[in-house]
Amino acid sequence: MIELFFSQVLNGLAIGQVYALIALGFSLVFGVSNLINFAQGALFMLGAFFAFSGVTWLGLPLPVAAVGSIALVTVLGIVLEGVALRPLENGPYIAPVLSTLAISIIVDQLAEIIWSPEGQAFPLPFEEVTFFIGGAYITSTDILIFVFGGLAALALTWFLQYSWLGRGVRATAQDRDAAAQLGVRTDKVRQLAFALAGTLGALSGILVALYFKSVFPQMGMPFALKGFAAALLGGLTSIPGAVVGGLLLGIVETLASAYVGEGYRDLVAFSLLLVFLLFRPQGLLGDSRLSALGGSGAASGSMPSTSLLASASSQRAAHRIIEMPAWGFLVAGAVLAVLPFIMQSSYVLQAVVYGMIFAMLSGSVSLISGSLGVLSVGHAAFYGVGAYTVAVLGHTYGLPTEVALPAAVILTALVAVVASLPLYKLSGHTAALGTLAIGQIGFLIFMTWLSVTRGPMGFLNIPAPQFELLGGLRLSAISHKFWLVALVAAVGLFLVQRLLDSEIGRAWRGIREDRLAAHAAGLPVRRYMLMAFAVSGALAGAAGGLFAYVQSVISPDSFNVHASLLLLTMAVLGGLGNLTGAAAAGFLLTIVPELFRPFAEWRMIVYGVFLLMVLRMRPHGMLGAR
Repeated sequence: MIELFFSQVLNGLAIGQVYALIALGFSLVFGVSNLINFAQGALFMLGAFFAFSGVTWLGLPLPVAAVGSIALVTVLGIVLEGVALRPLENGPYIAPVLSTLAISIIVDQLAEIIWSPEGQAFPLPFEEVTFFIGGAYITSTDILIFVFGGLAALALTWFLQYSWLGRGVRATAQDRDAAAQLGVRTDKVRQLAFALAGTLGALSGILVALYFKSVFPQMGMPFALKGFAAALLGGLTSIPGAVVGGLLLGIVETLASAYVGEGYRDLVAFSLLLVFLLFRPQGLLGDSRLSALGGSGAASGSMPSTSLLASASSQRAAHRIIEMPAWGFLVAGAVLAVLPFIMQSSYVLQAVVYGMIFAMLSGSVSLISGSLGVLSVGHAAFYGVGAYTVAVLGHTYGLPTEVALPAAVILTALVAVVASLPLYKLSGHTAALGTLAIGQIGFLIFMTWLSVTRGPMGFLNIPAPQFELLGGLRLSAISHKFWLVALVAAVGLFLVQRLLDSEIGRAWRGIREDRLAAHAAGLPVRRYMLMAFAVSGALAGAAGGLFAYVQSVISPDSFNVHASLLLLTMAVLGGLGNLTGAAAAGFLLTIVPELFRPFAEWRMIVYGVFLLMVLRMRPHGMLGAR
């Protein structure tokens, strides 16, 4: 047993070194620009594929292909800064974050077109050798990864500590305005940070390709999330912290895989992240005296009392806000209910049904992220709770819809309330990252709780909605399900809008602007936060339950981090805090991609480009943030 333990530790150190490199890329960009770079995973993936192409297509030796790959991705890092960040400097904080997400969507889809969606074997340039240390063992690939990763971390540390450019990076991270007054060209420093992030991303991608001996276009996001978690564990803007966090995460994962089960390694990792966010949000090496890379504005030090969205509130007044009254949702639902009488196409009706479901989901995210100010990056977990509740009660126990759907609403509201309890102590970026951890934990529970969720298999043939109180009325056709979805969506959005227009909604927005000031004014902040999460969870649970009925098939893949980011994107594009805008964006951005279904390979690229364009032209949302 002790040999297994030490073997897993050695293996964990190798993969942990890769996580550390990815974490260093996040730390550099966040420290200099206060930006969570969701495109880091795309740079990671491109680094692996460029090296793969150099070896397999051009016949280059791996060292030459690796150097060329790193150089190319470094240049792409600079391009990323110019496209994703610079044009949106004066917009709300969330706009450049979503801009990096849009670029990630485009790059990932282009990679599938160029290299195919399937995984491909990455050729090893040497014969792998296993070394035994007592009863423990380590491979030559593990040693190579650990050595190169360690050298890269040491080189970066030396660069930041002793070179003039490195000192400029640190000065900009500590206080950008003061650094500019002292003659530091902060715009060039930011470009340098993105370039270094590209270098680290490419190197880590190549090392992962060597470790797993394969490459595939979807490899970016999972490893980016692991690197992000490593950066948080160590201290988001601490360079040594990123290394320590990566090694710790790697060891914890491999030990969990060996002693608990392979399916639980990610669950243990994100649970550890949530624990750290609760009890030490600045990370292991984060310094309350703000001596780490990021300074007072970053997560290594004290967090602001306001949300990530509060800084944009003064700008919202300069933009026209378009909203309809609460009864407008009832009118919209009534108008849509006429569609099955004039449209016979099941394809069109189903597309509109999904549009209404995502209107509810986008509104649910907007309530938390816009009105309350807690950026929700894991909202698909609540959506999934509603869907699985209906699937279990309807499929496994055969309960009618008048029981299963309300149960989905109530249970999801309770889960959202429980999930919000740890978030009460967090604010700013740490609150957003807490929602990410909760979302990932929810997804991993769907994947591993086999006795209830059936794991990756999910549920097939979920029964159609059936109402025993209405004489066993069964809604089998899509036109009949259409009316149920229209009714629930219209009533749900109507009730939420009434709350937003009331004193409760004003209290939520006050908490968003400054939580400490709301406390000082005598508002019961915790109670209002729990209420907001309950209402948001109820709306998401209703949408998830309807999704299960309409789709009749569900699996965990529908509720992963990509789904959460898509929902957040919809809410932002509509206008955070603007329920009308969020619902309209959710509805349109679900239906419009269906128009491009004949061009399946390109429709996500069109979606990403559209997202970039809207963020440029309307960074506060199409209908304005409230």
